[in-house]
Amino acid sequence: MPKLQILTDVFSPHYVKTLRYEGDHPSRTLKFMPNLMRSIFRVTSTNFYEDEIKWDRSSEIIEFYGQWRGKYTHDARTTFWIKVKVIGKQNSKDKKGYVTVYIHPYLVTKFDNNNFLDKALYFSYTRLFYKAQRRKYIEKQLYLSNRFEQELKKELGIR
Repeated sequence: MPKLQILTDVFSPHYVKTLRYEGDHPSRTLKFMPNLMRSIFRVTSTNFYEDEIKWDRSSEIIEFYGQWRGKYTHDARTTFWIKVKVIGKQNSKDKKGYVTVYIHPYLVTKFDNNNFLDKALYFSYTRLFYKAQRRKYIEKQLYLSNRFEQELKKELGIR
């Protein structure tokens, strides 16, 4: 069955928020990020995905990369997704380095679409009734995303 899908960025008009930290032991971000995401966004372990964790220890400068996704279902149509990407480097001797964190929260709304009449009905329904509900979801997720950013800054020691 074809689906009509509406994708909404929470940080609109910018779809991603970037944080950069330089200092001691930036690779610790890989350790606390999953628990931080689960606790702030109330994501269960079945809806949490650790996409990639990579390390390159072939030289004195260690490069690391991590990517996680979390999913929270609001109702039968709308699902919230949070994607966090961490890229950084750290010196293996003095443990100094940097890390860049990319935060991308978005909502996905799906409707079943069998024919042109369904599409017209869902378009009208979305415009007239469901738009206010989606706006509430966006506001809630914007609040949680900003709280996640503040907790991340506190954990890293960024002012």
